Amino acid sequence: MKITDVLNREYEVDCIGCALVDGSVTPIGGIIKETENFILHQDPEVPLKGFLVIATKQHVRSIAQLSKSQALEFFALCYDARKALKSLDNTIECTLIQEERSGHFHAWLFPRQRWMDGLFDNSLSSIRPIMKYAEANLKTEENIREIETCVEQLKSSITT
Repeated sequence: MKITDVLNREYEVDCIGCALVDGSVTPIGGIIKETENFILHQDPEVPLKGFLVIATKQHVRSIAQLSKSQALEFFALCYDARKALKSLDNTIECTLIQEERSGHFHAWLFPRQRWMDGLFDNSLSSIRPIMKYAEANLKTEENIREIETCVEQLKSSITT
């Protein structure tokens, strides 16, 4: 599969999750936090500040395939990431999404930001349109710099 990240770098990968874990795809700003079984990073394709992804290092599809200890580790990372997102002044709330249609387990922490209020309703059905809007309108140099700054802030606010 071919992907293009927010910096317009193109990658040919079999599995984006595995490529992020093995380092052959680098998300903007790098990995925010790595644990024994997971990585936390900014979404590589959607230029939306604070749109975070937690992916397993292991190639599994479902939360049901995780051990109890991996599930606890996953939740702790979700908790830490969400607490860190509270420090961003424009994040109103987050939606946590994990679907099993993807070939590699990942969860989104999708931020609801103030600028979205005038353009999109506050529902799950607006998430894909927000992503499309961001891809079409937010690949600006200024926004990319803001995302990189955000990633650095998150790295320092999430404890190891």
